[in-house]
Amino acid sequence: MTSDPPIGESRGILLRHFTLEDLPGYRAWLQPDQEWHLWNGPYGAPMDSAQVDLRVERLRGLIEDGTLRLPPIERAVVAMADDPEGLVGMVSWHWEAEESDWRRMGVSVFDPDVRGRGTGTEALRIWTDYLFENTEVVRLDFSTWSGNTRMLGVGHRLGFVEEARFREAREVRGERYDSVVMGMLRRDWLARRDHSTLV
Repeated sequence: MTSDPPIGESRGILLRHFTLEDLPGYRAWLQPDQEWHLWNGPYGAPMDSAQVDLRVERLRGLIEDGTLRLPPIERAVVAMADDPEGLVGMVSWHWEAEESDWRRMGVSVFDPDVRGRGTGTEALRIWTDYLFENTEVVRLDFSTWSGNTRMLGVGHRLGFVEEARFREAREVRGERYDSVVMGMLRRDWLARRDHSTLV
């Protein structure tokens, strides 16, 4: 395992860099039969095993050449502070518009045994703080669907604002749901943090 310092820690949740030792577990969690796919973008088909292998090998390359650790990192492991070598989820970001430094984030909690205990909230709190501290980004957001009430709750608890709702835009298991985008501006995040209003 790496001896790199963690990216951040809060209330028993730890974010750290991916390592080569994480790859077997990551591959296992990405398999299409894993339960977390029911909540994380279930309106799209999960990757098949061949696509999972390609994703894992790409990640291996980024770890081996050191690209993954160059700030600002694009993804990190979510682990429990009392088991920092475990992998219970991940956070990520990607460009929505690089010219305006608009980034879209994501958090996935793979392990159902730690879901519903604030894991996603703390992981996204650490990740949001990290990105605002280590980049010049003006805004961050995430996209989810109205059936994922836990993810919507994460956004509300952290002070994200619902900025868009596309009605009945997602079909999940034969039912229609809204697509929802929740955003945060740098100035609002720093003001909330400085006034200790984050719950």
